[in-house]
Amino acid sequence: MYQSMWPDVLPRAGNRRLEKLASLSPWFEIYRVSEGVFAMLEPGHAEEAISYLIIGSKRAVLLDTGMGIADLKAEVNRLADLPVVVVVTHGHYDHIGDNHRFSEVWAFGSDSDVARIEQGKSREECTGYMAPGCYLELPAGFDPAAYEIRPSRVTRRLQHLEVIDLGRRTLTVHHTPGHTADSICLMDSRDKLLFTGDTFYPGMLFAHFEDSDFAVYRRSIDYLVDLLPGVNHLCPSHNEAYVEKTALIRVQAAFEQIVADNAACEIEGKVRVYRFDGFGLMVPDWN
Repeated sequence: MYQSMWPDVLPRAGNRRLEKLASLSPWFEIYRVSEGVFAMLEPGHAEEAISYLIIGSKRAVLLDTGMGIADLKAEVNRLADLPVVVVVTHGHYDHIGDNHRFSEVWAFGSDSDVARIEQGKSREECTGYMAPGCYLELPAGFDPAAYEIRPSRVTRRLQHLEVIDLGRRTLTVHHTPGHTADSICLMDSRDKLLFTGDTFYPGMLFAHFEDSDFAVYRRSIDYLVDLLPGVNHLCPSHNEAYVEKTALIRVQAAFEQIVADNAACEIEGKVRVYRFDGFGLMVPDWN
């Protein structure tokens, strides 16, 4: 995440609208999004990662497993007395940290993205993620110098428009590349919640990574906007767990401004940084 976007006051205003529940670890803030849907936030790190527990009558999906700094599975077990499947929105470290605690991990993955999930990251690779200033008070017994992303096996590869049946609730997989080539969103049939992963959240959006593609990202935003008539709210994977769906229309307009070269930006090295109301976008500098 973009640390200058980390707010001085937590929880964020959007999260304060939700019902807050008790957690086993003070590292997590848990909110009830709707009946059977829980947002599990990690606001003590600048990533402000959010995982979602989505419960049906037969099983539950845990959408992403966050940073792996505290025991997310313990929180899940307290809320869901059902088989739990992890679904990964994409393979970046802050979404797969606790995958290793679960036996079923599903991803929409090319071989390269599945390999990234299954290999994890070493302590040396994770050093920058735990730099001073990236976090607040850590859980008792956690050593930031020992932080790593443990390997986890992907047990199933998902397909675009595949429907995951939880019992009295289904989740439809929507492939939305751009942030990464294998990014997905999920659409909930019961409450019409669109879980947007890192394709959208209220913060700095990243389209400048080696595996990002700005033009493809733009098409994915257009695709999600087309879904909005059947959406009640957005549930992003960072910062705020319950966002008005009209935010996607503003993001679409921002992409159009960038394409038309009609938006102000700052140049940071080889990256253009655009700032809009409630979000931003980082893209490669094409000059």
